[in-house]
Amino acid sequence: MKKAVLFPGTGYTCREELFILTGRELERKGWTVVPIDWSAIPFKPVRTVKEAGDMAIGYAICALKDEKLDECDEVLFVSKSLGCISALKYSSLLNISSRHVLLTPTHDALVEISSYTDVVCAVIGSEDSLMSADELRTHGFPVMVVPDTGHSLKCVDPDTTEKITSDIAAYIMRMI
Repeated sequence: MKKAVLFPGTGYTCREELFILTGRELERKGWTVVPIDWSAIPFKPVRTVKEAGDMAIGYAICALKDEKLDECDEVLFVSKSLGCISALKYSSLLNISSRHVLLTPTHDALVEISSYTDVVCAVIGSEDSLMSADELRTHGFPVMVVPDTGHSLKCVDPDTTEKITSDIAAYIMRMI
């Protein structure tokens, strides 16, 4: 069995078109898709990324306890921003053999990568204020840089955002 778990960011849910389209494509390729919903976590009063990450990892452990990821033939974590921290920590803490797609990872996420972590690819906006594409490339995995976008991977123009979303989903599918 193949399972893909979608780990969103704090302001970027699995109801965003990028996760919907990627999830749909994964299902079409035979993956069971498990989206995580952070809406029960009160992120607003949280002061640090570490605190938010700790809350999210605790929630993920509870949310995924019945998914039997350790029994799967393949596990893929598709994560965005804070979700990258959670997915990387989750796979390490629970010793889950998995591959990772990192969408706009932060520095806090990248410190969670070990020599055993299988990062399939990463995606970052050319204008991301939290990390530069050059910094991300130093980690040695394939990186797609989306021109003229920031951390949200969106543009002001909805048609351009739709094309970007489609391009990112197609890139992810090629890389896995």
